[in-house]
Amino acid sequence: MGRAMELSEIGNRIRSERRRKGLTQARLAEAAGLSRATLNGLEMGAVRELGFRKIDAILGILGLELAPTRARKGTGPSPILIKRMAQRYIWWQPPEVSVADPQRVIAQVMDVGTLEDIQALAEAVGRNTLTGVLKHARPGWFRPRSWAFWHIALELTPAGRTPPIPSRRPDALPDPA
Repeated sequence: MGRAMELSEIGNRIRSERRRKGLTQARLAEAAGLSRATLNGLEMGAVRELGFRKIDAILGILGLELAPTRARKGTGPSPILIKRMAQRYIWWQPPEVSVADPQRVIAQVMDVGTLEDIQALAEAVGRNTLTGVLKHARPGWFRPRSWAFWHIALELTPAGRTPPIPSRRPDALPDPA
């Protein structure tokens, strides 16, 4: 099993690839939709957390990709980890309620989590659990970009062949009276 890559290592790789492609920090930051200071901090190892979407945007511009780590067989998320993730990512309800549906918590982290939280979760639950969360996802759990990313990263579908994202049936909600 490979070791999880630290954010500082990703920053070093981004800096190397940016330079190789002849891009300035200002140009890459603008294209990725973040400040040059944030990109500089990432490249210098000063940034401790950065959301998946921002990292994915930078990597996509550079032609790089992020792949999840794989857990050892028989491991699973600890209740402490799920509760911590629920506190951070399911802000609209108490964590005690959220932990009753660990798949929802995992999906939320997969959708909007920081790189560190995604890595911690992927290492704790493994590929099979991440795949199961995708296969049993309910409408609203994923945004299109992360839905496509995870299908490709987990090698469930080739690029351009992502299955439709779960959506609500038009008749799922009662008509207002």
